[in-house]
Amino acid sequence: MASPREESASAAPQSSPMGPELLQEARRQVALVGMASLDHAMDVWADKAGLERLRVVAATYRAGQPQTCRSMGMLWFFAVMLTGDVSDPRELLDETVRASRELGDDWELATTLQMRANVLANRPDWAAAARADADESLEIFGRLGDDWGAAEALSSRGEANEKTGDCARAAEDYLAAIGYAEKLGARAQVMVLRTRYAAALTELGRGAEGEAILREVLVEGRHAGHEATAFARFFLAMYLGMSGRTVEAREQLTVLHEHFREASMGFFEAFVLGGVAWLDNEEGLYADALARGQEALALADDRLSQMVAPQMHVLHLVTVARALAGLGGERRATLAARLLGAGAVLLPDGHVTTSLERSNVAAAEGLARGVLGGAAYEAAHTEGGGLSQKEATALAETYTD
Repeated sequence: MASPREESASAAPQSSPMGPELLQEARRQVALVGMASLDHAMDVWADKAGLERLRVVAATYRAGQPQTCRSMGMLWFFAVMLTGDVSDPRELLDETVRASRELGDDWELATTLQMRANVLANRPDWAAAARADADESLEIFGRLGDDWGAAEALSSRGEANEKTGDCARAAEDYLAAIGYAEKLGARAQVMVLRTRYAAALTELGRGAEGEAILREVLVEGRHAGHEATAFARFFLAMYLGMSGRTVEAREQLTVLHEHFREASMGFFEAFVLGGVAWLDNEEGLYADALARGQEALALADDRLSQMVAPQMHVLHLVTVARALAGLGGERRATLAARLLGAGAVLLPDGHVTTSLERSNVAAAEGLARGVLGGAAYEAAHTEGGGLSQKEATALAETYTD
């Protein structure tokens, strides 16, 4: 039996190997991991309490501090982006990379370069800088023998190539990244990369190969329970729709819509609703397409959407324009032409349209021209080119018969 003294000693709290300040920082970084794990559920951050929590995180650090150059502290950047308290994310990323170089740790530099590449790759006008960062990051990770880092760098470079229309190089990057991820047995990452590889193949005219890969990912993901299958399902639905198989495409999107709505993933729900509206147009269901396109526009109006897919607003504007023109009547066709004119100007600089986007614009234009004739269409299209995104969105969202 232990003595009272021994019992008292064993009951005393054990001292932490960290000092008070270091322990507090460790707790903050654990909280950052929790934040990153929830950033897809936009309703968590959209209410007053959620935004306040994000603002506290955003105010805790500043770009260039050693903590923000290291995992997990660099996740602070996403809190700043979600609060919308920064006008130019490149300034924060540039300062983070600069500080990482000064700190002199190669792994941390490679990680911050990859993070900057990943963000810049979403904008075609920043794609060249994203490729340069990904190249440097890949060289460092390769030298350090970090296969996970190499896969992430290749993925970022693939996205940058894809955004500038170089789908052949994008496919090569994704295929190389798959090799690294497979070496690690990272099944979820392999499925994400295979999905991106398949999407690139469809743009290269190798749709049958891409479709087969997407279906394989869906089967594997169903057994493994990975959410990576959501992206495979979306890309498969778009390819099926482009191939005229709209019934099956709609089935795939219905599954996705229910999943994202239940999980409160507003950003992804906007993608899916936009896809369903596009299918409605493909099938001539213009009234349904108009209603869903308007809803997709409203859901796309958030900070995360603007950061990840700055072209999304324009894609929905085109879908709404096509629905309006399809419904017929001079008033609707004129508005459709104006929205198409606005969309042509509002696309991000350097944006390279996909085959689906080109087809959607051509169909909308054909319908509007068929009602208005060439001269009236061109006049309305030119007028629309002077609209701001806010003005064009308001016209599209508030239209009623």
